[in-house]
Amino acid sequence: MTEMERLPGAQPPEPKRRGVSPAFVVWLIGIGAIVLINYIQSLAERFHRSVPNLGVLEFFAWLLVCCLTLYGLALFTRWFLRKLFWTVGRRLFLSYVMIGVLPFFLFAVLLAAILYVIAGVASQQAFKAERQSSLGQLEALNADYALQGKRPRLDGIEIYDTADGSAKKLPEWLHETTYSGFALRAGVPLLVSSRQYPNGRTVVLALPMNEQWERALEERGGMVVSTRLASQEGQGFNISEGDFGDFTRRGVGWRRIFFYDITERGGLIDWESGEANPEKRLFTAISNPTSNLVQFYFGGATNSKIMRAIFGIILGLATTLMLAYLIATAFAAVLIFSISRAVNRIEKGTRAVERGDFSYRIRMKRHNQLGAMAQSFDRMTESIASLLASVTEKERLQSEIEIAASIQRNLLPKEGPQFRGVSFSAHFEPTASIGGDYYDVFNIDKTRLAVAIGDVSGHGLSTGLVMAMVKAAITTLVEEGADEASLFQRLNELVFRSTERRAFMTLAFTIFDLERGTIRHTNAGHLYPYLVRRGVDTPISIESPSLPLGVRSTMAAQTAEVDLKEGDAIVYLSDGIVEAQDENGDPLGFEQLERLLAANSDRSPSDLRDAILDAVARHSGTRAADDDRTVMVIRFDNLKSAAPDASALAVNGAALVT
Repeated sequence: MTEMERLPGAQPPEPKRRGVSPAFVVWLIGIGAIVLINYIQSLAERFHRSVPNLGVLEFFAWLLVCCLTLYGLALFTRWFLRKLFWTVGRRLFLSYVMIGVLPFFLFAVLLAAILYVIAGVASQQAFKAERQSSLGQLEALNADYALQGKRPRLDGIEIYDTADGSAKKLPEWLHETTYSGFALRAGVPLLVSSRQYPNGRTVVLALPMNEQWERALEERGGMVVSTRLASQEGQGFNISEGDFGDFTRRGVGWRRIFFYDITERGGLIDWESGEANPEKRLFTAISNPTSNLVQFYFGGATNSKIMRAIFGIILGLATTLMLAYLIATAFAAVLIFSISRAVNRIEKGTRAVERGDFSYRIRMKRHNQLGAMAQSFDRMTESIASLLASVTEKERLQSEIEIAASIQRNLLPKEGPQFRGVSFSAHFEPTASIGGDYYDVFNIDKTRLAVAIGDVSGHGLSTGLVMAMVKAAITTLVEEGADEASLFQRLNELVFRSTERRAFMTLAFTIFDLERGTIRHTNAGHLYPYLVRRGVDTPISIESPSLPLGVRSTMAAQTAEVDLKEGDAIVYLSDGIVEAQDENGDPLGFEQLERLLAANSDRSPSDLRDAILDAVARHSGTRAADDDRTVMVIRFDNLKSAAPDASALAVNGAALVT
């Protein structure tokens, strides 16, 4: 907002009129293309001609229309939600619904799930009880038949008796074993009761658990079941035989509980061999009427009277709680209305201030926090007019400093070297809004890259200007292909000519030749970088002594060449790291830094950078930084396969003459 817009009576700028969206125009073109393609296809079919590539064009037209339609729906949804919940009242109402109503719904869903599981488990137990009752009935029929000779009247039952020769069909194990349980015969499950009597007589009753048995179970209690053979497969089961079509026809209904039952592992005996089959189990789908559960839990005349009384008490309590909830809802609605009205009045005041009308007063009574806020707003508008001139000037200066700081941050590289196998990490922390430290990365060609780091003496805007000037100059010189000696000489002349006599700049410039495996390091008064190498206990300092830039009109830069090996990491620092002082004024020092580098030689550049910064933070404690702090770490792996991306070389692709 400009100064004229802040003055009382100033007119707000007219809103910009938005034209037709390009995306909408493209969407219309896509629709037109689809219509045109369909028309051409119909003409071609009429005249028995074929037009090539029409199908491909129609596919891409539909793809474009679908993508833009989804994009438009997303924009409309966002616009609709913003309009719907723009006011505070609507947001408060939504918050009330989310906090006050949604938990009831979620609790109801959870309660329904819990009750369903309980009902399912109860149905499962009821089925097991029915099945066990059938097995117990077989046991009783077996004893009656053996002692009294009374043949059981049970549909589908099979009787095998050694006394009348019918036991010849029995497997051998049933002649010698008393057994009561399940058996599997030719894929059909059976309920088996086999008993050995003192006179050597064996009586076996077998009842197939087939559709007839399931129908009888349904007639007794309304429970619909369907039993199938299941095979164990890992943690799951494969029901490979039969389907549940008849079960779904007979057992589907709203007032039924659907659950299942699986026999225990090894509980199914093979009819022929008498051995347990751990891979075969019985899977039973259960459909149990809810009336069975109600009768089971609340059946009986006495229980019915008690439960009616209990249900009446619960209904009365629920009604009382609902009335209390409705009262709370009405109270919440009143609060929402009062808050919305107060916020709307405050919003009108803020819009008036936005228009430059500082004479607007909300004039609300101090009944609550919003009233106090409104009165505070009125007092604020009274004092704004007198402070506007000084605030405007201060904001202008601060804005210029922030712009300069933003420009300085944008001058630093946002990405590291674009080489495979080369990892990079850096950190820049100025003590003031604008710092004097500088670092940069250059992708020279397919096998070489360069890095630079520097430090301008002093702080503030002047150092930032020098840093920006050097940044532009070194970028130009690298793109021109200047060698190290020429580059440092021309930079020295620039700094010497453009700064005060006591101002100078340190600079370190390194070229990494990944094909030759060499490091060429040229220094102008900057801290020597450290070469951290695996297997070496002490980091290697790449020493190249020289005066900083700008101290003299001429200078002779020294270049040191070191071999580059697989896994090497180069650590660059500014003096703000080494000279970081604790509360007693003791600096961090080189010895502690070198021990830290030696202990973290195998870590990634980001981890090594963080380790250095953490050490500085622990050493400094609560003491503020006295100088800018810059850390730059670069590691080299897979030197033979390292190659930059073509897009990166297009940016910093100038050849550097060495």
